[in-house]
Amino acid sequence: MNSTTNGGKDAAKSVAKDAAPIPLIRKPAAGTSAGPPGSASKTACIRTFGCQMNVHDSDRMRRMIRDAGYAEVQSYEEADLVILNTCYVRENAVDRVRGHLGELNRLKREGRVKKIALTGCIGAASEAQQLEKQYGIDLVLGTHNTYELAEFVGLPGMEETYTPELPGTEGEHSAFVTIMTGCNYKCSYCVVPSVRGRMVCRPTENVVEEVRRLVGSGTRYVTLLGQTVDAWRAPDGSGKRFCDLLERVADEAPRVWFTTSHPSNMEDRTLRLIGEKDTIVGRLHLPVQSGSDRMLKVMHRGYKSERYRRKIEVFRESVPDGTLSTDIIVGHPGETERDHEETLRLVEDCSFDSAYVFKFSPRRGTEAAALSAEPEGAVPEDVAQRRFVEVLRAVEQNAFRRNRRKIGLVEEIYVRHGRSGGPNEESLGKAVGETWSGHAVHVRTGAGAGRYVTAKIEEAGPHVLYAGETLGPPS
Repeated sequence: MNSTTNGGKDAAKSVAKDAAPIPLIRKPAAGTSAGPPGSASKTACIRTFGCQMNVHDSDRMRRMIRDAGYAEVQSYEEADLVILNTCYVRENAVDRVRGHLGELNRLKREGRVKKIALTGCIGAASEAQQLEKQYGIDLVLGTHNTYELAEFVGLPGMEETYTPELPGTEGEHSAFVTIMTGCNYKCSYCVVPSVRGRMVCRPTENVVEEVRRLVGSGTRYVTLLGQTVDAWRAPDGSGKRFCDLLERVADEAPRVWFTTSHPSNMEDRTLRLIGEKDTIVGRLHLPVQSGSDRMLKVMHRGYKSERYRRKIEVFRESVPDGTLSTDIIVGHPGETERDHEETLRLVEDCSFDSAYVFKFSPRRGTEAAALSAEPEGAVPEDVAQRRFVEVLRAVEQNAFRRNRRKIGLVEEIYVRHGRSGGPNEESLGKAVGETWSGHAVHVRTGAGAGRYVTAKIEEAGPHVLYAGETLGPPS
């Protein structure tokens, strides 16, 4: 493992002091103040739905409300302002948000919540206007105008997408860094292009400088984010591609990962770099969606299954101990039993360590939603459920076999979440960590998040490894 770069650390620590996380408090009683001296007491609650991109957007909004004098609280009842930062990828995500909006509307009528803001992907969708009227929402923002929240909470207006002066909470052991937004693909089932827009890439030095600030403030784990993160291209016309940026970041940060990639953009040199750089976690998430060439064409994925298999061969050769995960959709309109069998064959060939398996869910405005409405388009629910179980079982069987190979090995484990559990629980003292190969590990340790411990793997399941007592003090 490489040591952390020291250049500029003192300056970054100064920034981190000003960017301290908002304290979690209860709503102040009348006549008391939660903000700076002389300010009125103001509280806010941010609830995040969806992917890591949404989590990072919430971090930036959290900085805005803090600078406006708000203290963050954990429940709606304690908040003057509630911000729902939302996901629109799946129908049930929208249903969940509707439930929260109903509760907030009631609290607002009772005078217990003053303002409601709806941000994120739903805010950029066609339903937003109807939701605004139905639930009395005070502010609706999409994904490209998050900066407008600043003016809403009383800060000077700002008009830029990445808010480089509001880079999310510093001083944390891990951090997300967005390197691009939007997507230029037109996958049949996906609403991301319509709510996140076309691809916009962030300049190289802007990204590297943010990473330096984060590392200087104590961050030990940086995750690069993008809808199709490996599609990143330097906007200055230099011809630099994702692999070049990843290598720069890996030279700055002590631990690096990235998500989510697209097979059409994944270069062999990026796969080889993962194995060559000892600061890059040996884990690759490369969504395939289907093993059927016919379905990949219907989905407009832009590659065939054999090309995907070749990418995986390069990864396995370059990172023999690495972990591989993917996304798979079953029951897409028009999927036949033969298509399903080809997906099962690809699962066996690639031996995924994990997979996010989804039953097709139509999203209004997508091509697949129109296909599902056709008489011969929709796959019956019972058929989709059977295929879902078969794919999931195949993935877990492969993962279990691969994970058992780790039993008996001594691993250096990065603690992602500190120990949990009550005094009467078996989980007392167990932390959740990650090996350099990207395996999730439960380990018995008192070490806090952001520390490294060494332990022997004693048992394995399909989803996680189980380590024994740590060997020596944490680092």
